[in-house]
Amino acid sequence: MSVCISSITRSIRVFAALAAATGFVYGKTMPGALKNHGNPPDTLASRLDANPVIRTMERELQRSFNKLHIKGNPKPYFISYLLWDVRSYHMQAALGSKESSEKDHQHLLEVDLRVGDYRQDNSNFQGGIVFGPRLRLPLPQENDTDLIALSLWAATDAKYKVALEQLEQKRAFLAGHNGKDTLPDFSRQKVLRQIHGDDTTVLDTAGINATGKDLSRVFMDYPWLEESRVGYQYYYTTFYYVDSDGSRYIESVKEHTLLVSLLTQAKDGAPLWDYLRVSTRAPLAVGQGAFSTSALRDSVAPLIKRLDYLRNADPLPNYRGPILFTGTAAGELLNKSLLFPQSRLREPLGAGVEPNFMLSLSGRKLFPNEVTVVDTPGMADFRGQALFGHYAVDQQGQPAETVRLVSDGRVTGYLLGKVPVLKVKDYASNGHWRYGGGFPGVTVLRSSKAVSERELQSRLAALGSDEGTGYGLVVSKLLDEDAYKLLHHPLAAQLAVSEGLDGRGVFTLSTPCEMDRLDSHTGKVTAVRGLSFPVLDSKSLRDIAAIGNMPYLTEPQASFSILCPSLLFSLLDMKGSHNTQPRLPYLP
Repeated sequence: MSVCISSITRSIRVFAALAAATGFVYGKTMPGALKNHGNPPDTLASRLDANPVIRTMERELQRSFNKLHIKGNPKPYFISYLLWDVRSYHMQAALGSKESSEKDHQHLLEVDLRVGDYRQDNSNFQGGIVFGPRLRLPLPQENDTDLIALSLWAATDAKYKVALEQLEQKRAFLAGHNGKDTLPDFSRQKVLRQIHGDDTTVLDTAGINATGKDLSRVFMDYPWLEESRVGYQYYYTTFYYVDSDGSRYIESVKEHTLLVSLLTQAKDGAPLWDYLRVSTRAPLAVGQGAFSTSALRDSVAPLIKRLDYLRNADPLPNYRGPILFTGTAAGELLNKSLLFPQSRLREPLGAGVEPNFMLSLSGRKLFPNEVTVVDTPGMADFRGQALFGHYAVDQQGQPAETVRLVSDGRVTGYLLGKVPVLKVKDYASNGHWRYGGGFPGVTVLRSSKAVSERELQSRLAALGSDEGTGYGLVVSKLLDEDAYKLLHHPLAAQLAVSEGLDGRGVFTLSTPCEMDRLDSHTGKVTAVRGLSFPVLDSKSLRDIAAIGNMPYLTEPQASFSILCPSLLFSLLDMKGSHNTQPRLPYLP
């Protein structure tokens, strides 16, 4: 498998990290052997020293830091290695048969090598052309330390040569544009050492395969389904990290996910789909209790009933009126409007774009006054379920801290790493650099004026009556990428799937999988289809008229956690489909 390290978060699925914080050790450390810093000799430092992968990574890092040099050019001033050890298992079943079942073991490597100094180095620049070496890294499938060492050496050598060219081009750019970068390119931070993580799981692959086949056989009773598929995925990822400042850590996380994806076609040709997702860090007891075939059949029955109704229902026309976001849809809206834009807070020099819009909102109003949003990576569980967003150290070796993103409706904080994005004298990371940018852990939205779910329904009905539509919409489920990837039918390509924008004041939401109409007069709730969201402006967040008091858990791709209650908007637009729909089958 070929992996582009510079775009690792786009080329592989995002893995969650990590577990509870233990064993923090702070101190200034020069590159060299791992120091104990007062720990008993048989604890943290000795365990890190004893790990063969960490020992190999540290040895190669020391050698490169001390000896990697091309005459007449600067040496690296900072190097870090992040090695992903990914063990996985995937199963897919359809119509009572197992389509695939396979285990895999991969290693992925990220190298951050910087030349120059903390004030100005080769990073944060987009311009020019660098014809650096492109190596297919000889990453092993097992923890073979000789091959790991070879991979580290090859990647570091290639990174160094490219970094030298980047630094020269950056300096030429700055000289030719009568200006300079006003922010330092990197920052010195705490030195941390830690070992922590989830235990491995002995998978019951026979039970998983049997449950997948039995559940997929259920959908044979519904021939109007164009496609039905059951999937199971297991990931056990261990992160090994070392850097030239002295930080070291080993952390791991596991994921168990059961997926069901269903696709059909409406009478006008429009594709319709829905899905079930159950994802936890603890093993799923497949074939037992809530995960027996009969219990899972009961779980998917509402999905089948909804799709059967919608395929014979007429689509709604364009809509302007109140909308209540509930369930996982509320969390996804918070993700796209506030969290996703923070993945790239600093725009590189030479990109020719304006500064990130989210930074311009510092101290300014984004939500109603009663809203507070806090990211708390230290929150380990919710109602007894271990959270994917719980982690102790980010991927730059920094301790995860609680960040107040929004206070009284105003933006007050950001998800920060070691790359400065704020013009402050003592810039500090808050331990939120993960997967290539600012990344959330466990994000919690609260309102000081929260109301019950029943009151939200009542207000939605009243707003619909006042607006003149006679009804309001309830959106409860948006896209799930893992479930969507299970679909192979050509119709799936016709589904409206939106990608997140870059956060400059606008954001997008995918077309709802589950949407209902609440009649303002009778209170009757009816499933509806045919509407999608246009590009939304962040100022629409001020139109939140009420917020619920019951948080819903959303965990996109098992990579972070959002606890968000229902959000009632007084006025939003949705657009009907005016495109030609796919042709219906010639024969049933």
